[in-house]
Amino acid sequence: MESIPPYEGKPTVYLDQNVLDFFTKQGLGEFGQILINDYQVVYSDETLKEIRRSKGFEESFLNVLKNLKANYLKLIVEQPHFTITDKATISIRDPFDVYKEYCENSDDGVDMEHAMQQWLFKFSGGRKGDSLNDIHNEQISAFSDLMDSIMENSDELPEEAQRQLQIYTKKMTSQYKATLEKTESLMLENIEDDKNWDGIKDFRSQVGIGPKQLNNIEPPNVLVKIFDKLRALPAYSQVNVDIDDFFQLKKNPIYPEQSYFKHQKVTGIYNMLNTLGYYPDSKVHKERRFIAAASDNSHASIASFCNILLSNDEHFIKKVNAAYEYLDIPTLAKHVEFNYA
Repeated sequence: MESIPPYEGKPTVYLDQNVLDFFTKQGLGEFGQILINDYQVVYSDETLKEIRRSKGFEESFLNVLKNLKANYLKLIVEQPHFTITDKATISIRDPFDVYKEYCENSDDGVDMEHAMQQWLFKFSGGRKGDSLNDIHNEQISAFSDLMDSIMENSDELPEEAQRQLQIYTKKMTSQYKATLEKTESLMLENIEDDKNWDGIKDFRSQVGIGPKQLNNIEPPNVLVKIFDKLRALPAYSQVNVDIDDFFQLKKNPIYPEQSYFKHQKVTGIYNMLNTLGYYPDSKVHKERRFIAAASDNSHASIASFCNILLSNDEHFIKKVNAAYEYLDIPTLAKHVEFNYA
């Protein structure tokens, strides 16, 4: 991978979308000026994705980023195999230019991203009436379309590179199909009626745990305390798993042969805390709320590259801090309150 010099600027601060939303409505004010003077505000592709969903307010959000002198934080993905790394870059660019580029480049992956989320949405109580196999087939179709698009856009590569890419995309498709088939088979072993399944509700009911049991847990060692509560319940007292097994932190759940980095583990922990009921996101069986929760999870992951994360959502910050603490991520995640005029 290309050598990239380490960042040596001001402490980086990542702003959750609700903070940016406050600035669009109330202006930067004193708080915004402190951020400009003492910190380096950064934003990510997930920020741009949420801006794109704002429909009509895109310019307002982009102007806030520009006025904050925000830099673009981008996760490094190694080519040609699109391998996730544990590195990110910070670049000084006009947010309007970055947003335009993001929109132009993201369309090919939109269907795949949506398809990838559908099993989790189903697990969250959404997609009533659809079977797991319906979703499985959608995911295979979206993945195949994405691989075809990659090959169509490889015309300018040398012939040998195109050949290697074709081999790799076929291998990726085969692995993806095998993973989906295994996952679906395992899920169906424990689901009587997958068309009307609510995974979160079923899980909490069977285990005997939820917000009532977990929302009184305070730092430090939140994950350890949650796991201790689980082991004391009849459903888990005889299960031979350790805490890393339970939170699926030992290997990459989709591509076990690839490295599994801390920013990816944040995502796994955040999802599991929502499932268990530790300050959970509400009404995730509704698509709009599910999408918002998925964005929060992505923000939590990419913000782990920064010094500070700020959000107006206290439940979000509690889950983030639980994940960061267990993974020894030094990012300071803080809940901020706003007084709207």
